[in-house]
Amino acid sequence: MSSNVDSVGGTATAERTTLNQQHRALLPARFRVHRAPRWWVEIGILVVLNLVYERLRNLVPSREGEAYNRGHQVLDFTQRLTGDAELHFNHFVANHSVLAHIFNAYYTYLHLPVTAITLIWIFRAHKRHYRAARTVLVGTTVLGLIGFYLFPMAPPRLLGGAHFVDTLVAFGTWGSWSSPAVANQTNQFAAMPSLHCAWALWVGLCVFRIAKRPWLRALGVAYPVMTFMVVVGTANHFILDGIAGAAVLATAFALQRVFFGRSAFAPAPLREDLLPEPESAPAPTA
Repeated sequence: MSSNVDSVGGTATAERTTLNQQHRALLPARFRVHRAPRWWVEIGILVVLNLVYERLRNLVPSREGEAYNRGHQVLDFTQRLTGDAELHFNHFVANHSVLAHIFNAYYTYLHLPVTAITLIWIFRAHKRHYRAARTVLVGTTVLGLIGFYLFPMAPPRLLGGAHFVDTLVAFGTWGSWSSPAVANQTNQFAAMPSLHCAWALWVGLCVFRIAKRPWLRALGVAYPVMTFMVVVGTANHFILDGIAGAAVLATAFALQRVFFGRSAFAPAPLREDLLPEPESAPAPTA
C-alpha cells in the first residue's frame, strides 16, 4: 500500500518538476500565471501605444531627405535581386481597374478592423492565450515604431522617377493614407518594416494555431499571403519591407518566449501549475 502511495506521490512530484522546468522564464511566476484580462487595462495599453506612435510620427518629417535616399537604396537592392518584379506587378494591378479597387479597399479598410477583431476574439473566447498574443502584437508594434524612427523610408509610390503607380491615388480610394486629407495626418515614411505584413502574419498565426474550425485556419493562412500581395501591388511597400515585418514579428515572439518561458500559443499556466515543489517527507525510521 505504501509502495503504491509512494509511487503516485513520486509521479506527481516528477510531473510538477517537469512543468516548473518548462516554465523557467525571466518573469517571476506570479506574472506568468493566468489572470483574467481586464478590458480597461487593455484599452489603456492601446492608448499609450497610440501616443507613442503620434510622438514618433511628428519627428519624421524633418528627415525627408534621408527617407527618400533610403527608399531609392532599397529599390536598387531589390532590382538587383528580383529585376523589376515589384514594378511589373504594380503595373499589372494598375492596368486592371477592378483588381486595383479590390486591392485598394483591402489595404485601406481591413488592416485595423481584422487585427482588432482577432484580438477581441482571443480576449473573449481564448482568455488563457490572450496576454501572450497581445504581448507579441504590442512588442511587434513597438519594434516597428522604433524602426520607423531610426530608419524612415519612402514607400515605392513616393519615389519620383521609379514609375510606380500609386493605385490609392489613381483610383481615388476614400480614406486611404494616400488621400491628401489623411496624408497630412499620417507618417508617409513608415515603410520599413511593414506593419501591414507583420500584423497580418500575427493574425494568420493566431487564427491558424488557436482556431479549431478548418475554414478559419485556412483563412489564417490566406490572410497574410493576400496582404503581402496587396501592399506590393499598391506600391505601398517593397518585398523587403514585408520580409522585415516578418522578422520583427519573429523577434517579438522570441522575446515573449524568453520572458514568459513558453510559446505564445500555449495557454497560460494556472496558479497551481507553478506552485513550488512540495518538500520530500522524511524517510521513516526503523
